[in-house]
Amino acid sequence: MTRLVAICLIGFCAMLLPAAPVRAQSTADEVRLGQVYARRLESQYKLVKDPAAVERVAYVGSAVAAASDRPELPYTFKILDLDIPNALSLPGGFIYITKGLLAFVRSDHELAAVLAHEVTHAAHRHQLQMIRRSNEAAFWTLLIAVLSRDAAIAVGAQLVGVSLMSGYSRDLEREADLTGISYLVKTSYTPVAMLTMMERLAHEEQLQPRQDPGAFADHPTAQERVAYIEADLKRRGITLLRRPAANYLKMIVRTVPEQGRQVGEILVNFLVVLRLPDPTRVGTIAGRLDRFFDTDPDPSEVTVLRAAGGWEIVGGRILLMTLTPDDAAFLGVPVDDAAGQLQARLQWVIQQDLRMRQFNG
Repeated sequence: MTRLVAICLIGFCAMLLPAAPVRAQSTADEVRLGQVYARRLESQYKLVKDPAAVERVAYVGSAVAAASDRPELPYTFKILDLDIPNALSLPGGFIYITKGLLAFVRSDHELAAVLAHEVTHAAHRHQLQMIRRSNEAAFWTLLIAVLSRDAAIAVGAQLVGVSLMSGYSRDLEREADLTGISYLVKTSYTPVAMLTMMERLAHEEQLQPRQDPGAFADHPTAQERVAYIEADLKRRGITLLRRPAANYLKMIVRTVPEQGRQVGEILVNFLVVLRLPDPTRVGTIAGRLDRFFDTDPDPSEVTVLRAAGGWEIVGGRILLMTLTPDDAAFLGVPVDDAAGQLQARLQWVIQQDLRMRQFNG
């Protein structure tokens, strides 16, 4: 029954394509071929119309496309109304991500990494290489199989883990990953996002039961991709600062009015960890705390030391602040208690953040 369903679907997909093979000999031909696939895709799947989401994807995608080695392609970026996290690229620069992927990425940096990968597939004509290796009907069938992660469509083959657009061979996927890094380097988005996305996919892959890759045996595993992406980042001299891309230990600094004066607050993962009646000083403390968080700290690295003017709060080797008796008076507790409470709050948010990342990847 599985094979019968697959054969029927292959025949159906073949009927959706032009009767005669389309050979993309020029950019115009390539775009026309992509338009055929795009129309068929959008006839099968609804598009997300939410203006904020559409604008976000278009903005990030345009920045990546401008940094590509074929910026002249008429790139378009759209969101398919599918809960499965995935992305795909069609000839001529038609890029699609799913609604599920938009929820899966943890920052615009990671969104840019996904789009850089897909833009590379389009810019380097990888889809046309796939078509030449098989045929248009097979490429379309594979595209739908990967998008839906439906093994039946792929004639019984099991899809590999949760990799994005798992139909490409090792050489093309590696090229898309590493060229995508070179695109990101030329944007405001951190290329480390390519690594954090793949590390998370590797984490998800490990949670899946081991499967026979079947027709996708030539596709690299997420762990393989983690290894060569990390090696490439190091070769380029890029510091592996994961926090901006993975968006953990999120910090907000704000000023709020209170009893006729301005109070500065620092929130970490939406929990208030410090309040003082000097917003400028709070901003300075936030800058130090930000540098400390970038070191991916352990909770034990937050310590308190007695000092001449009060208590020093230290994060690793960074002096975060000196808590004075005046600060304690504002907080309404003795200065040693105030120092202990601040230490405990910082240790708690770091510990909770670590647990969340260990669980979610």
